[in-house]
Amino acid sequence: MVLYKRVIAPRLVQPPSSASRAVFILLVLAIFAATIFGAFSFGRQVGIGMSKPLIQTTKSECDALSAQLKQQSTVLEQSQRIDRETDRSLSKQIKEALDEQLALEKEVSFLRRLIQEGGKGILQPKDFKVEETDEPGVFRYNFTVRQLIQDFGRSTGRVEIQVIGRRNGKETVLSLGKLEGSEPLSHRMGFKHFQVFKGLIKVPDDFEPEKLVVAVKPKPPKLIAVSETFPWRY
Repeated sequence: MVLYKRVIAPRLVQPPSSASRAVFILLVLAIFAATIFGAFSFGRQVGIGMSKPLIQTTKSECDALSAQLKQQSTVLEQSQRIDRETDRSLSKQIKEALDEQLALEKEVSFLRRLIQEGGKGILQPKDFKVEETDEPGVFRYNFTVRQLIQDFGRSTGRVEIQVIGRRNGKETVLSLGKLEGSEPLSHRMGFKHFQVFKGLIKVPDDFEPEKLVVAVKPKPPKLIAVSETFPWRY
């Protein structure tokens, strides 16, 4: 008996299409991206949780450091202020000492002149002060003339003032008589120990004062005439 084998025709398996492969690849990439994102999010949460105590500690340290720096800055400012006040005080004391030394040197110079010229008494102008008034160009002044020799008696005479300055760039000497508006033009002198003199000086617009000269012209014999120069300052 003849047996007939069933012939099975082979099936042709078609390869997946390009679209199917693209979908598959996109799906794999999406799964991979989701896995990475999940891992990143988990790590970020863990990192934030671990860094919170560190951030808080760092902030506390920064606050403490800031407070310390602020305190040190305050101490430094106080120290600098004390130094400035000390410097001003020392400068003032030095100036006062120098002024006193200068005054003593002037007295010695006057007394030396008294001895050399054979006089009995000698006068000293001192403490010339100038200050502004409400009227432009008008200045108020005062100064003192004193007798350096005790028990000399009464000193009489007159006192004249000149102002030295610059006009048109040249040094110019003007008496109060040439400064219109100044008064008095000269002072009468009469005292036993000292006398204070006061007056007004009118300065022209084209004149810049720099110094003042006080000339003491006494009447009695054996009383020496003197003059003293003072800086113009107010």
